[in-house]
Amino acid sequence: MNHSALHALHQSSHAIFTVEGEWEIPAHYGNHLSEHTLLRNGAGLTDLSHRGKLTIAGADRVTYLQGLVSNDIAALHNGLGMYCAILTPKGKIASYFRIFGLDDTFLIDIDPDATTATYQLLKRYLLYGIKATLKNVTSTYGHLGLYGPQAKPLLTKACATPPPNLPLLHSARLSIADTTINIVHTNEYGTEGYELLIPDTATEHVWAHLQQVATTHTIKPFGLVGSDALEIARIETGTPRYGRELNEDAFPAEAGIEKYAVSFSKGCYMGQETVARIDTYGGVKRQLAAVTISGTTLPLAGTELHSENDSSKAAGRITSAIHSPTLDSIIGLAYLRTEYVEPETRLTITSNDTTQTVTVKTFPLSR
Repeated sequence: MNHSALHALHQSSHAIFTVEGEWEIPAHYGNHLSEHTLLRNGAGLTDLSHRGKLTIAGADRVTYLQGLVSNDIAALHNGLGMYCAILTPKGKIASYFRIFGLDDTFLIDIDPDATTATYQLLKRYLLYGIKATLKNVTSTYGHLGLYGPQAKPLLTKACATPPPNLPLLHSARLSIADTTINIVHTNEYGTEGYELLIPDTATEHVWAHLQQVATTHTIKPFGLVGSDALEIARIETGTPRYGRELNEDAFPAEAGIEKYAVSFSKGCYMGQETVARIDTYGGVKRQLAAVTISGTTLPLAGTELHSENDSSKAAGRITSAIHSPTLDSIIGLAYLRTEYVEPETRLTITSNDTTQTVTVKTFPLSR
């Protein structure tokens, strides 16, 4: 089992751990609901060092990736990031990640469950003669997240020079606690967010410095956040995740990621013909939707939804579900047949002679 450089500090902060991929990470520090409040009203600090990191360097790195990924890598330069997918030949999602231009190297940031498979997939197409080097550098990076409306005030106090106003997924190289780091502006959790990419040996030092600055400058509310609170915020926001909403059963257009992870103007790449055909003619039979669910029972991923007017086949399936403290209700993400995606459509879940009402909503659910 892998642990981040902060594992001992998490233990001393009374973390309750869970497992993601091959990593043991903090699920919460005693109360995931109060941690969720930090994300919405204050500043929450979290350890993301379990996320995978792959680098691609070399003179052919652009041409090598351009024929593989769904977005336009030619537009990726130092300080810029983008979302990308690698598709199957049939146009479905084999991998999904963020990629950043850092000097003359591309850095892929990816869900831990997908790191090894994506590395092997990229390696398969790194043919002899291509001047590019692929490395798994997960262990050399610390990765911290700072989220919430108080995140930027805290970051401003912690940095040697104030961070610039960064567009989403853009990054800047700054200094915190005498450590040069890359700071990326994000919004996957429906709130102001900054992620810090740090040399692994300095992670503990930067973590402690951010906590000290929050105390010294009275940044309130502030605290540590585990994966449970982040998962609530993710589902409230409607952000799809690899292994849940994004997998080899889904087209980009079904998941809605074609809006920001697909280029329709670049040249050919694997799965491109299917993506272009769907864009031109339509044809997806289902779409990702937000739902609220009555009762107190959390439906499992894969639970079928049904319409009262057509019980012959499922109207859709749940991909993620959780209790939202914002709405005081069970909420979820689900793939629904397109005839059921209209907001306020009512569906049902029946299990053990108990029926729950499912109501289709618009993104984000945290409004």
